[in-house]
Amino acid sequence: MGRGNAVVGQSGGATAVINQTLIGIIKQSMAEEDIDKILGMRNGILGLVNDELTDLTGLSASDIELLGQTPSSALGSCRYKLQDSDIPSILETLERHNIKYFFLIGGNDSAETSLRISKLAQERNMDLRAIALPKTIDNDLPCMDHTPGYGSVATFIAGATQEAGKDTEAMKLADPIKIIEVKGRNSGWTVASSALAKKDKFDAPHLIYFPEKPFNEAKFIKDVKRVYDDIGYCVIVVAETIRNTEGRLVGERTEGITKDSFGHPYVDSAAAALCRLVEGKLKLRARFDKPGTLQNSSIRYVSPVDQQEAQMAGKEAVLLAVAGKTDVIVTLERESSDPYKCVAGHVPIEKIAGIEKYLPDNFINADENFVTQDYIDYATPLIGKLPTFIRL
Repeated sequence: MGRGNAVVGQSGGATAVINQTLIGIIKQSMAEEDIDKILGMRNGILGLVNDELTDLTGLSASDIELLGQTPSSALGSCRYKLQDSDIPSILETLERHNIKYFFLIGGNDSAETSLRISKLAQERNMDLRAIALPKTIDNDLPCMDHTPGYGSVATFIAGATQEAGKDTEAMKLADPIKIIEVKGRNSGWTVASSALAKKDKFDAPHLIYFPEKPFNEAKFIKDVKRVYDDIGYCVIVVAETIRNTEGRLVGERTEGITKDSFGHPYVDSAAAALCRLVEGKLKLRARFDKPGTLQNSSIRYVSPVDQQEAQMAGKEAVLLAVAGKTDVIVTLERESSDPYKCVAGHVPIEKIAGIEKYLPDNFINADENFVTQDYIDYATPLIGKLPTFIRL
């Protein structure tokens, strides 16, 4: 395989550290003799479809430093499932720009896209090495300890829950029930992280509900009443995709656009639905917070460990490609927790594409409404520093 250019794209929902992975790719590509230019796809894979590429080779050191301080996807992103009609233009773009190295930063769907493009290139005897890079706040990619982006979203959710809890504690005579709804698709990794700042029974959260476990309304009301009767207020954190005992999403959207292009359902608000339930059953004022996309990419809560590992993943992808690897995804592999040590590895894309990793049972308590110490021990090394508050 001769000298050529590399192309990189960012796909799917953003994270606070996705640009650190881009930096790792840019820096390592600039250091490789076999890579002449590093090109960026505008708006994910659509940049390749529409031949909308930008040259990243000449970025200055100050530009790269600013890129590292910038949240969300600097190149733009998309949620787009490739159509057969896109294939000719993609292959033409690869050939036109002499692209021999293909990098796509994303989650399950992006990994599938990387593999599909690689197989198409192979069918046409094109020289192309395709490396997928993990990125998702959901932390739901198998074959790896965790994903870049998770440590930062966990820091955000833990901190936001901590702060919302202090507000609810202060305002308990007026608004005693607070429900916080977090993202995470079908896995409970993000909602679990809300517990990482909790020190005692008065600290939020008091209850957590996971998409892995059926949501029982009667048990939920009983749980809320128990906490309220004990301390006079209750902060609950729920995943946006909790499902009732019949398998239906709580707060499921039934009108308008109900699914994205990959078939993932949109949810209007599980928290709003539960507030109505609490007020109806317990006659207590309930409010909800829904951070939405703020939790994806809040740079104020970024985890230093997450930043370092995201950039490490980018560098590893380039090293794998120039060494001849293709159709693999970079992984993060924990070697020890105390002291914490993580290294980069890789597995074939087929092992993770379209597969979700769920929160294991030993991370969820027996009552299915909180995390265990096993989860706290797992997640604590991944997050940034959180403040300590006083209670008068």
